[in-house]
Amino acid sequence: MSVDGRRLRRWPLIAAVMLLAACAGRGPVTSEGTLDSGRPLSAAMQAYDVLHYTLDHDILVADKAIAGSATIRFRARENLPVLELDFDGVYTIERIVAAGRETAWRRDAEKLWVTLPEALAPNAEGEVTVYYHGRPHEAKRAPWEGGFVWSTTPSSGEPWIATAFQGEGCDIWWPCKDHASGEPLGADLYFTVPAGLTAAANGVLVDTTVRPDGRTRFHWRTSVPTNTYGISLNVGPYVLLEDTYISRNGTEVPIRFWALRENETQARKFFASDFPEVFEFLERTVGPYPWGQEKLGIVETPHYGMEHQTINAYGNKYRRQPYGFDYILHHELAHEWFGNFMTHATVSDLWLHEGLASYLQPLFARETLGDVAFHALMYRAYLGIKSCHPIAPRREMSERELFDDGEDGEGPGGDIYSKGTWLAHSLRYLIGDEAFWRSIRRLVYGTPDPETLEPPLIPRFRTTDDLVRIASEEAGRDLAWFFEVYARQGPLPVLEQREADGGLVLEWTGVGESGFPMPVPVEIGGELRRVEFEGNLAFLPGVEVADVRIDPGMAVLQKLDTVPTCEERRAEDDPPRL
Repeated sequence: MSVDGRRLRRWPLIAAVMLLAACAGRGPVTSEGTLDSGRPLSAAMQAYDVLHYTLDHDILVADKAIAGSATIRFRARENLPVLELDFDGVYTIERIVAAGRETAWRRDAEKLWVTLPEALAPNAEGEVTVYYHGRPHEAKRAPWEGGFVWSTTPSSGEPWIATAFQGEGCDIWWPCKDHASGEPLGADLYFTVPAGLTAAANGVLVDTTVRPDGRTRFHWRTSVPTNTYGISLNVGPYVLLEDTYISRNGTEVPIRFWALRENETQARKFFASDFPEVFEFLERTVGPYPWGQEKLGIVETPHYGMEHQTINAYGNKYRRQPYGFDYILHHELAHEWFGNFMTHATVSDLWLHEGLASYLQPLFARETLGDVAFHALMYRAYLGIKSCHPIAPRREMSERELFDDGEDGEGPGGDIYSKGTWLAHSLRYLIGDEAFWRSIRRLVYGTPDPETLEPPLIPRFRTTDDLVRIASEEAGRDLAWFFEVYARQGPLPVLEQREADGGLVLEWTGVGESGFPMPVPVEIGGELRRVEFEGNLAFLPGVEVADVRIDPGMAVLQKLDTVPTCEERRAEDDPPRL
């Protein structure tokens, strides 16, 4: 008998259903599906808003399969006769119900079109339930190449399952609107798992039901807007660690950690030390935890980590070295603010998630190990910058396009982390600490004083242009030139120096024609001073090249001679064929 203890009893029907469905044209239409998320919306998908998802699935461990249903509640924005959904063609669709009766539908490898019994008028609400089963895409290298992770625990060999599909999108799991704008206002998640296992997911646990055969059905509910790649399933032999944290706005936040039973001793030490330390820093630095009325949840996973909303995936094996803190725990929790609460409007603004979240790790390292750790992490990020393409491209990209920084690709790839970190650091130097953090809090919360907010806090979609506007307002001057160079163009600016007219001339080059008055710190005779620019130029009278050190603490992002250009990096990565 299989691990789930019921495959032979209840689910031999699956094979028969698959056969009949295939004969009726309802079987899988592809073995791969589409593994790209966030593509620009079609006109049909712009015609409605998602209100709520209800997922109800049996987790068929031995078959690496799922079976059940997904209900989509939506509101029409214009006359809507057909509901277009993203849905990978790997599943067998059994039937689709709308307005209480079965309805017609068609599909291809990437899309599902459901004919509504009656066309919906603008602002009218509808509901469609899709019944289906099959084997979802299996992750090859989660979370970077994601999907469903079917694993076993290291010691006991029990089932250990997780999902991670930021790049692949929600449509590898259920029929959905696979775009940032497809974020529902809430979700109900029902998962039935084998006896002895726990299913941990988003939001609040409503109830659990033990079935006659020993299987357990878990009902989770999130009542806040939830980004779709943040919806998560985690199954394993977990022990639950619990605590409460008083947020900066007075909310009593339930803290929950689902750790593998076999790691309980390590987990308890980790829970008592790392959790409160990291959480306090993030709240103090950014503001109140956004989802305090639900929970701050972390679950141990067989993959590295992912920012699943209120149920962050953690797979770093309790390692603190070499940074003096658990980097993965910190980074994924930072995404509760930068990603889950403040969400990019399109994938092309994903650097707002990754760059701003990544900048918080060097800042925390400064608190735990001092300036050396801060500069080490910042320099590591600097060395990772390729600068081939803008981190905030003006055209809307999908996930796959954004991360394609190869020879023919036009995406920024990992620069959204590394260059995004340095953009934040340089902006902070430009406008000062107070204006910088007021800008960040306004970007996230809509106010520079988020401690005054009480739950439920209102999440928001943001763009690069939003940050340009907010930072300019806080600085009291237009900063479009700053973002044009650091976010909208690929190559880094170069700061050149030359002696002329009895002094030293500093000039920014590679910055276009709009002017780039980016100040830099300069050490002259052992004294560090801030040098302001007019246009691209600054002049230091009576100073020679040998007298100065330009930006000795690396406060401003610039191209250094010791770092390869984009073209040189590509030549190293892709040596010529012999």
